[in-house]
Amino acid sequence: MSTLDLSTIKALTFDVGGSVFDWQTATRRAVSNLAQERNVEVDDREFCFTWRRRMFEELRDMRHGERERTNADGLHRFVLDELADAHPQLELSAADRDELTTVWHAMDVWDDVPAALPRLRERYVVSILTVLSLGIVVDSSKHAGIDWDAYISCEFLTHYKPEPEAYQEGARLLGYRTDEVMMVAVHPGDLAAAQRAGMKAAYVAPKLEEMGSAGSTDGFEVIATDYGDLADQICA
Repeated sequence: MSTLDLSTIKALTFDVGGSVFDWQTATRRAVSNLAQERNVEVDDREFCFTWRRRMFEELRDMRHGERERTNADGLHRFVLDELADAHPQLELSAADRDELTTVWHAMDVWDDVPAALPRLRERYVVSILTVLSLGIVVDSSKHAGIDWDAYISCEFLTHYKPEPEAYQEGARLLGYRTDEVMMVAVHPGDLAAAQRAGMKAAYVAPKLEEMGSAGSTDGFEVIATDYGDLADQICA
């Protein structure tokens, strides 16, 4: 059980890509199906992990002012042009790439989230705080049949995570001090950045091998094995 004084926490902000939504199954299934339709071979895991990794590299460049600002949809679509060149056997047309980009809007949710989320919302204001686009998180939430008190995408903030201002702006939008908000994620780097910005941190163990999930969890206020465990610890 957490020793955190829960009375000081008013809101929870959730990372969702990999933390709540299963991006791997959705994207890998789409790429695998496309390859089967065209009777070609492709390593769907390598394709999709490269897609996500390169999106974050482009996001880093954007944060540093080295490319024009866009949202996650724009970054996903941009990286697909590179992947199309690297996988000519797929013969991805511009329309194919546009369609494939929409896969991120229909991610499934981890199976323990739907039961835990209402429990958390009974006690806390529960919001998404993500680098993904608003369209992605709204559509994927509707697809998964879950709802939130608020949806905050960094595309509408002046900064993107993991910059401290992104966490601080998220807290202000919810009407709370930063130290009254707890970030929830499977990525230690995201949580450490949230703590540096003044938030509390709740780590939930990832379901699958997840990029960015390696790293120390020392110093986080809550360590949970899954979302049911998280709710048990902070809704007691």
